[in-house]
Amino acid sequence: MVLWVRNSLLMLLGVVLALILGEGLVRLATMSQENYVIEMWRYANLLKEKSPDPDIGHQHIPNRSAKLQNVTIQINSLGMRGPEPDKTSMHRVAIVGDSIALGWGVEDKDSLRGQLKRELPADVDVVNAGIGNMNLNQSVTLWESIGKNLSADFLVALVTPRSTAQVMTQSPGWLVEHSELAALASTFIQQMLSGKFGKDALLDGYRKQWQSETGQMVLSQAFNQLKQIQDKTGSQIIIVSIPEMHDFNHYQFSFMDEITQKFAQQYHFDFINPLPMFQGAPTSSFWVSQNDIHLNKKALGIISDLVAEKITKELGDDQ
Repeated sequence: MVLWVRNSLLMLLGVVLALILGEGLVRLATMSQENYVIEMWRYANLLKEKSPDPDIGHQHIPNRSAKLQNVTIQINSLGMRGPEPDKTSMHRVAIVGDSIALGWGVEDKDSLRGQLKRELPADVDVVNAGIGNMNLNQSVTLWESIGKNLSADFLVALVTPRSTAQVMTQSPGWLVEHSELAALASTFIQQMLSGKFGKDALLDGYRKQWQSETGQMVLSQAFNQLKQIQDKTGSQIIIVSIPEMHDFNHYQFSFMDEITQKFAQQYHFDFINPLPMFQGAPTSSFWVSQNDIHLNKKALGIISDLVAEKITKELGDDQ
């Protein structure tokens, strides 16, 4: 009996030491801030908190800053990335969406917010309400909350492939929240259990997600909210359809753009599809890195040009 207890304790000690060693090795290996899973894990831990509104799920912690994927993300007092809103500006543009709107992997000056600010007239303020890992309904609800204290003449809503997703915002547990090793293991296990791998699985998964009753409900609720905001504040709504980012030149996800455009037309919102501008060049030339397919400075610049052209025209027509 004593021998069994001794052996069990030694085995337990060995497991604990192995886990500590594994955690140390993972942290050492990811110090370069180039591991996408770990950087998103750090983003959630360093810059996010649970929102008191369950329809939003999570939000940025105001006045926080962190260096993620070798890029500084500064959160202002309203929980938005970038500088404080300029209350003296004549006009304001608000960008709404997920990590593409946030500008994951690019400096603020190279994000859609930063590039739009440079392209638009000096009296136009541009704010960024984007938060990573949100569906469109959550993003619009978040802006509705922020917009109670901040008006915007234009709302630029980025509709991405994940806009129709059911986003789970409950805590993954203490261990996953505090251990990089556990976070990696959890992600790997979830991917294995899903049984979905490769391009065909990605296409099938997105098609089911977008055409499902749940996916359509997410879009319908979001567009209804946008319409209510427009009716209440007079904001002009610009919908930008962000294409699936793995391959622009052999594109198979047009059903997303078509569904998004149909909703935009139904609500009489302006619609922009930048996909044709991305085609021709290697798709990877629009990625943040070879390990991260988020849109880079070049891609966001193309979107900025298209949005700025539309806003500048509208401002000119109003004068």
